[in-house]
Amino acid sequence: MTASQFLPLGYPAGLESGGLESGGLESFDLRDPGLIADPVPIYTRLRAMGPVHYLPRHDLWMVTRYQEAVTVLREPEVFSSKLGMSFDLARPGTVNAGVDYRFGGPDVRVLVATDPPEHQVFRRAVAGMFTRASAEAASQRVAQRARTCVQDLLEHATRGTADFYTQVAAPLPVLVLADLFGMPEDMHDRFRAWATLMTADLDNEPAPAAVGRGLDMFRYFSKQLKHPPQIGRRTVFDSIMSARDAHVTDRELLAFCAFLLVAGIETTTNLLTNLLAALIAFPDAYRQLRASPELLPAAVEEGLRYETPLQMLWRGTTQPAELGGHHIPAGARVMVAFGSANRDEREFITPDIFRLDRDPNLHLGFGAGPHYCLGARLARLEITTVMRELLAATTDIEIASPPARTKSIVLRGFTKLPVRVRPA
Repeated sequence: MTASQFLPLGYPAGLESGGLESGGLESFDLRDPGLIADPVPIYTRLRAMGPVHYLPRHDLWMVTRYQEAVTVLREPEVFSSKLGMSFDLARPGTVNAGVDYRFGGPDVRVLVATDPPEHQVFRRAVAGMFTRASAEAASQRVAQRARTCVQDLLEHATRGTADFYTQVAAPLPVLVLADLFGMPEDMHDRFRAWATLMTADLDNEPAPAAVGRGLDMFRYFSKQLKHPPQIGRRTVFDSIMSARDAHVTDRELLAFCAFLLVAGIETTTNLLTNLLAALIAFPDAYRQLRASPELLPAAVEEGLRYETPLQMLWRGTTQPAELGGHHIPAGARVMVAFGSANRDEREFITPDIFRLDRDPNLHLGFGAGPHYCLGARLARLEITTVMRELLAATTDIEIASPPARTKSIVLRGFTKLPVRVRPA
């Protein structure tokens, strides 16, 4: 199945160029609706042109092939997250003093925008919440949450209003992360709204109203960091507070909470919607998975590769670097296109086909190097558990009406995925 055959799942037809064909790299705009609607054909053309591209319109270097992407991710001393995340795509050619309020503000260190050894300080603060033992301990709660969401989907299906995003993909990670944060049930809707706020218009300046709602979130986090919830087990707030011993400031603790909120909710939501949509788009793989549910872990990994929820992130060069046959000067901005690297023909056979027999599958869906996703184990647990419950409770699922995609070059998923469900 080709990218064009996947268009009914939410890719507007006729937006395949991203401006690349008309003006070449000189006029190529990362904010072009064509790239956001369907990046795959554009990524394919860019990879054919080379592994690394300078984009004059944004004054940045874009990395589109797998091996070069891995090099960038594994060499933070050359390709810095601290420098890269200060780049502002909304105002091409500019560099901020720091990241915006959603990730803390100027001079506030956050996990996604730090390099070793500072990066390890933040990871260690909550690493205990994301170990194998912690995931196993959480598995029963995750299963209960997943079962509740799937049952809600089935109930809506009887009324003809089933939406996989609304009933399953959006609430499930909220419920799971809220448990880790020790949040009461009546806070869950607000929790989800905060996560949506943090990622809405990620490529643009936040609206004043959004800033106000963001301040409400930080006020709540501030209160919890002073008086963590007493629920008989260690919460994320308890773990984060331990970072004070490593001279992490209160503002940085607040930013850390905000980052975990985004990373723990939006990414998993996108993973879920992308995986179900890909399975429906590739009926042979879908039937194979239903016949052999033990292939579910392979399906999750292929979902991460085929439709990467985090399409790209920035780095900045601390010194001159040679990459993909190009000389990149110090102080340059570099964008690593995970979504393109995971479709690199040099690394993956038939990359545009969703395959359950792909082995090995060394995708970059969770990144690589020191910034490898801290919550990858928990995310895999959530996705696997939900899909297992969904397969057991249904005999078939299909798209009911046109879905809606996220409108971001950074995050890729669905915000609407209406389905018809046949209960088991």
